[in-house]
Amino acid sequence: MGLSTGYRGSHVLLSVLIGLGTFLDGYDLLNISVVLPFLIHFMHLTPEMQGLLGTTTYIGGVFGALVFGVFSDLRGRRVALLSDIAFFLISSLLSAFVISPEQLLVLRFLVGFGIGADIVSGPALLSEESPTPRRGLLLGVSLIMMPLGGLISALLAHVFFTMGLSPSILWRIILGAGAVPAAIVILLRSRLPESSRWLLRGAPGRRRISFKKVWGDYWKMLIYSSAAWVGAGTTSIFTIFTPMLVALRGGGYGNMLNTVLVLWVFATLGAMLGSLMLDRVGRRVLLMASLVGLGFAFWYVAATYRAPELEYSLSLAMFLTFLVVSGAYTVQTEVFPVEVKSFADGIAFSLNRIANFVFGALTPIFLYTGSIIQYLGWIGAFVLLMAATALLTGIETARKDLEEIESIAKR
Repeated sequence: MGLSTGYRGSHVLLSVLIGLGTFLDGYDLLNISVVLPFLIHFMHLTPEMQGLLGTTTYIGGVFGALVFGVFSDLRGRRVALLSDIAFFLISSLLSAFVISPEQLLVLRFLVGFGIGADIVSGPALLSEESPTPRRGLLLGVSLIMMPLGGLISALLAHVFFTMGLSPSILWRIILGAGAVPAAIVILLRSRLPESSRWLLRGAPGRRRISFKKVWGDYWKMLIYSSAAWVGAGTTSIFTIFTPMLVALRGGGYGNMLNTVLVLWVFATLGAMLGSLMLDRVGRRVLLMASLVGLGFAFWYVAATYRAPELEYSLSLAMFLTFLVVSGAYTVQTEVFPVEVKSFADGIAFSLNRIANFVFGALTPIFLYTGSIIQYLGWIGAFVLLMAATALLTGIETARKDLEEIESIAKR
């Protein structure tokens, strides 16, 4: 099915418009990670509060994914995508004026709410409007925007730092600057089309599948997509807390920013390779290989934590992180029917955010207690368990139209 309105025939442009939501996700990941060293100093944060501030967006993402998952299925993809970014815009702007960690905690939750809402609405629209032979590529292109957001955030932080701005002002500028790309996203999305498949099958009066069917007929696909997302959710230790891992080794804030820039280049390369491989080798093969690789990457980071090779192991881990995410992001939106797609995606993605929160919130505690190496080893084993779960429950969706996938998934 082609585009129903607006950007008719311009699937790449639609992919970019959807990807702007993942861009904000990546942008925010770097925002909070590069200001945490300043917040620790100016707000006297405990390790527990450091973990909460770094990961509370994930809890917001759980609620955003679940609430907007239902909203997107009942009221349409377009209206959801035009409203969810407002949470990000307002909360980012207000973050520049907080005076306590508790205030920032609330705003971080609201930022995450908007991100979670967008991730379950955008890919649904894109998958429903993409031509079958290029659906994986187009979804992959939209996912590339996430590490690009992180890379641009790191570049801006580097520019602000080299300008010699006072740290007491710098962290406020970095957090508040997130409102600028959010405003641009809202403007650019004003002409988004509605999903033609949703108009045919999801609009009021046309729905034939109820939400309870997710548990009854599609439970195996729910396990598959959830295992993929939970495996990816272990990586908040890299995406959020890499600056802390590097900073604790010494070298100063500038050196840390340089390292982070390199790591997010590798993250972008991982997402790019994923987008090229999704249609060629298939989603299931890519997911299995990247999850297994990620499990071993955790062990590699553990083995090199106190060695000069740490930056190499972290680069590999970031590369594999976004290979995994490209597979999970694509599969979640292909294996469920139109009528319940965003709802089911919301369940799987909320488990990703819970995993992000749990594994990320524990990271500062293990860092400061000296147990980070053992922690990394445990996570690596857990990722391999998720790979095995996805292998046992997954199906291949490459080069199949959504209706064919629906019939296979139901069996």
